[in-house]
Amino acid sequence: MALNDVTPEARAVPEAPRAASPDPTVGVVVCTYTAERLPQLRAAVASVRAQEHHVDQLVVVVDGDEELGAVVRGALPGEQVVVLGRNRGVSVARNTGAAQLETDLVFFLDDDATAHPRWVAELAPYLTRPDVLGASARSVGDFVGRAPAWLPDEYLWTVGVAYRGLPDEAAPVRNFYGGCAGMRRDTFLDVGGFADGIGHGDGRVGGGEEAEFCLRVRAARPGGEFWFVPEARIDHRVPAPRATWSYLVRRSYDEGVMKGDIARALGEGPAGGAALGPERDFARRLPRAALDYLRTPGRRSAALGTVVASLAVVAGLVRSRLSRRPVVVVRAGEARA
Repeated sequence: MALNDVTPEARAVPEAPRAASPDPTVGVVVCTYTAERLPQLRAAVASVRAQEHHVDQLVVVVDGDEELGAVVRGALPGEQVVVLGRNRGVSVARNTGAAQLETDLVFFLDDDATAHPRWVAELAPYLTRPDVLGASARSVGDFVGRAPAWLPDEYLWTVGVAYRGLPDEAAPVRNFYGGCAGMRRDTFLDVGGFADGIGHGDGRVGGGEEAEFCLRVRAARPGGEFWFVPEARIDHRVPAPRATWSYLVRRSYDEGVMKGDIARALGEGPAGGAALGPERDFARRLPRAALDYLRTPGRRSAALGTVVASLAVVAGLVRSRLSRRPVVVVRAGEARA
């Protein structure tokens, strides 16, 4: 979940649509990259198989070599497993999975998450409307141990968890969260999928691929909206190494770099401004948030967390502005040497 990626826009919220008949076919892509997550991967796949809404096809994409692929196939007998051959990042893994599907809709679930039984059922009705580009669920943090008091609620996106500022009811938002999202597969493929070179992978922990993707989809499908649907839920595991100061700083810094790269790639016009516009509003609210934490017993350390994370984001934005690193887009299903 990227920095303020799903900030709700100020507008009247229409009622949730009813599903069209006949129901579109549903495919789910689950990506994995390490044998250490095999128990979590099994749980993720089991949660997909336990959906109240029928799932027509499930593809597990192994973002790694054939040895890891063999381990995953052994752990998931009977499941469709696709192996990339080497670690290429979550964007390429998701693109590959979507290209393997033969369904009308594509849903994405991370291997460290489990979907609530109505995840697909709550999101699918939104995806039948031509004016809805995609929809994502609420990601609920499943911390190993307690969530650290110093981690600001506004920065829970750094660990892939729904953060303070998201709408309480279903509403149009700027971007979706790719780890628990759904959309029409033809739209996903037509725009080329997620961009390679940004997002998690290749030593990066930052996001950005979802923000860039959603800006691209909006340009290709003017007038469409992405939706945040909190009634649809997933539980996202947060391991101890991610609930640390060092991860907060690194994740925030990488986010700043990626958002700066996206804005630079889109230029100085409206599209480039759209990449960072909500972040500026988000930044204006942070001083007030820090003061509120200082007044809250047991959460005063979160004021320092707010300052540290914000400075890391700014440092990343500055780094991006000073560099000329290009953003490379690899279309879904394409190979890259």
